[in-house]
Amino acid sequence: MSKKNTPGKIQEHLKDLNRWLPYKKGMCDTCEGLCCYMPVEVMTPDLIRLGILAEFHLELSEKEQIKDALRHPGVLRYTPSTSKFTLTQKPDGSCFFLDANKRCTQYETRPDTCRNHPKIGPRPGFCAYMKKE
Repeated sequence: MSKKNTPGKIQEHLKDLNRWLPYKKGMCDTCEGLCCYMPVEVMTPDLIRLGILAEFHLELSEKEQIKDALRHPGVLRYTPSTSKFTLTQKPDGSCFFLDANKRCTQYETRPDTCRNHPKIGPRPGFCAYMKKE
């Protein structure tokens, strides 16, 4: 992230859906990666793919799955009404799984939410594109 694109500027940009652009192939190549600054909701299969939970967790009760998932620093909370977990964000708002170079450390096993962005999200088909500076 450049000095001009501060965490505050990124959060402001994310909240203003009118600033989002229709997604086009190749946009990610020059983007600051604002999608990695959005809250990520995931399901149990995503946590298994990420290695946060193991296959055997599927045989346990939902309560035990939730308890074990919440022990991982990458999982912030569980929302019973949606049956979804929310991944932790770093103090700058970025995803727990981004490295120092702002690259996803779990790209091959990333959650469905990330795989399907921007088809799904706050404004489907649109991206919170912000040019790298």
